[in-house]
Amino acid sequence: MYIVAALIVMAIALGGVMAILDSVFEATGLSALRRVPIIGGHLEVGVAILMVWLLDIHLVGQFTNGMREEWLSWVVDGIVIYGMIPVKDAIVGAIEKGLRA
Repeated sequence: MYIVAALIVMAIALGGVMAILDSVFEATGLSALRRVPIIGGHLEVGVAILMVWLLDIHLVGQFTNGMREEWLSWVVDGIVIYGMIPVKDAIVGAIEKGLRA
C-alpha cells in the first residue's frame, strides 16, 4: 500500500518540477522547446525518469524481483510515475469535493 502512496507523492513532485521547468523555459526564452512534437510531448516522461535516477528509487522493481538492468528499472519507474498523474488528479479532486461538502 505504501508503494501506491509513494507513486502518488512522486506524481505530485513531478507536477511541481514541471511547473518550475516551465517557468524556467519561459524566463530563458526556451518555451518554443515545448512545442517541438517529440521533445514537448514526452518531456514529462523524461523528467520522471531523470527524477527516479537522481533519487535512486526503485518502486516497481519490488514487484518484478529486480530487473535485468538497473536502467530498465529507472525507465519503468519513471513511466509508472508519469502514469500516476491521472490517479493523483482524481484523488486531489475527491479531497477537494469532500472539503467543500
